[in-house]
Amino acid sequence: MKRHFQVTVNGETFQVEVEERPESAWPPVSPAMMAPPAAAVIPRSGRLAAAPTPPLRDNRTVTAPLPGTVVEVRVKPGQRVTAGQVLVIIEAMKMENEIPAPAGGVVREVLVEAGTTVSSGQPLVILA
Repeated sequence: MKRHFQVTVNGETFQVEVEERPESAWPPVSPAMMAPPAAAVIPRSGRLAAAPTPPLRDNRTVTAPLPGTVVEVRVKPGQRVTAGQVLVIIEAMKMENEIPAPAGGVVREVLVEAGTTVSSGQPLVILA
């Protein structure tokens, strides 16, 4: 059986025709399809999400682990850093990701600045 409806969306009116089908005509639903989706884990600490450990191109060059926009550069040339210290923060998909130093050393060169768009694998900081 077909039913007719008048629907208004954003001030525009449409004539809609809907065909009703008996329940047996619908494809069966497996129990897995009826299960609620898994809950997303959202940290409550308010801290920034930690990005994966950045790869090193030549054991001294820290590269971007994901594409995004540099929000903050926390180091400058000549600065001594320790393993795990945040060097750069990259925003990707509305999340800020901390890019840590994989090892201690001295910052030889900073290759990006706030506002720079980076691609995955792009060099960010060179350590000595």
